[in-house]
Amino acid sequence: MLLNINTHLFLLINAQEQASKLFILFAVFCANYLILLPIGLLGIYCIYKPLYRTLVIKILISLALVLTVTFIIRHLFYSPRPFVLNVGTNFLTHDKTSSLPSQHAVFIWTICFSIYLNYKKQFKSFGYLSTVVALLVCWSRIYLGVHWPLDILIGMLLSFISVYLIKKFWFLYYKIYK
Repeated sequence: MLLNINTHLFLLINAQEQASKLFILFAVFCANYLILLPIGLLGIYCIYKPLYRTLVIKILISLALVLTVTFIIRHLFYSPRPFVLNVGTNFLTHDKTSSLPSQHAVFIWTICFSIYLNYKKQFKSFGYLSTVVALLVCWSRIYLGVHWPLDILIGMLLSFISVYLIKKFWFLYYKIYK
């Protein structure tokens, strides 16, 4: 039943063959390049504001944890991409690697959850911008036919767990050693 829901949602979001070329180009931009926006902003702000440095360190530690888990999952459990199973249409060239979980979703949601769980008030506008970017990146990966909705949801869940654990360990570390 879960696979039927996943396939049905995918087909609702996935682009049709007669989709607008301009809209496909927008989705390709979102899928491949939009993720660089929050990374660039973090880099710029990291130079000027010390509070951003702490955020970047937490993001990097969370990413190391979640990408390790993602690597393990992808190599233990192969989940074919939609185009491998000839489901929907594919507008983005991609290897036939395992799709579960989406590394793009893991990456961008780790940034978002790091902001929301650690510094929501200080980085309110940056959190909103990152969330919009995350939604566009995740939508475009499904729209272009390289990920299932479940790949995105599991990536989000893993990101949240990773950021939550790092926040807890960070708090314990400072409580014990400071």
